[in-house]
Amino acid sequence: MTRAELAKFCRPHYNVKKVFKLKKKYIFIALLLLAACAAAVVFCYVQPEICVDAAANALLNDSIGRFAVSAALAIAACLLGYGGIFTERCENFKKALLWCVPCLLVAVVNFPFSALIRGTAEVERYDLLWLFIVDCLFVALMEEVLFRGILLSALLEIFKNNYAAAVLVQSALFALCHLFNLFSGAAVGATLLQVGYTFLMAIVFACVFLRTKNIWTSVLLHAVFNVGGNLIPTLGSGTFQDGIFWILTLLCGIICAVHIIYSYFKYKSLR
Repeated sequence: MTRAELAKFCRPHYNVKKVFKLKKKYIFIALLLLAACAAAVVFCYVQPEICVDAAANALLNDSIGRFAVSAALAIAACLLGYGGIFTERCENFKKALLWCVPCLLVAVVNFPFSALIRGTAEVERYDLLWLFIVDCLFVALMEEVLFRGILLSALLEIFKNNYAAAVLVQSALFALCHLFNLFSGAAVGATLLQVGYTFLMAIVFACVFLRTKNIWTSVLLHAVFNVGGNLIPTLGSGTFQDGIFWILTLLCGIICAVHIIYSYFKYKSLR
């Protein structure tokens, strides 16, 4: 419990019952997250055999584990006072969605369109496409609730609504978390590249969340980005990041960056 929270309960009288309830809430959140993480470890790493097909089993286990963590994080967000991220939205929601179009372009061009058309990459497991999409959706939900819903909301309070500072800090933490991929055998170069673009995408997701005031918009955007980027590595084979892919990514990235920077300096806020 923070000093400010303790002071709140100490004035004008020290209310032991309220402080005890507050402590119980945080203990409950901690236990809930531990249970969810334990479930994630079981399903993501132990990989119990739910079905015979190895690829389907891996996707199913990942989905179940990430769903468990997502559910725990959603409850934690509500208990911490951030439940509005799931139900609230900005006043002019349609206008906010229109604002998000350049951000959506960045996610869409992450799909391997040119490689599929030219035949340098192919999808081999269309039968698992639905399960793959579900898995990407739960990954997006888990990360958005944690980093944008809880962490960014908390940082906005800490930095007193200094949007730039809050967004950059949460983006840096989100990116650095991907360094843990090194422990699972990922190459150093590929991991560092991932840290770089996840930092930039975290900024985009945060801006979409702040502009719409609703976590579901950033979840969907994140899921679209993940589906496009992981489609061939997970369900297919071949080289999908060709010259056209990088040209479109760079072009849409510049458009999105200019759009966000212009909006920030024009309105001094994204809400």
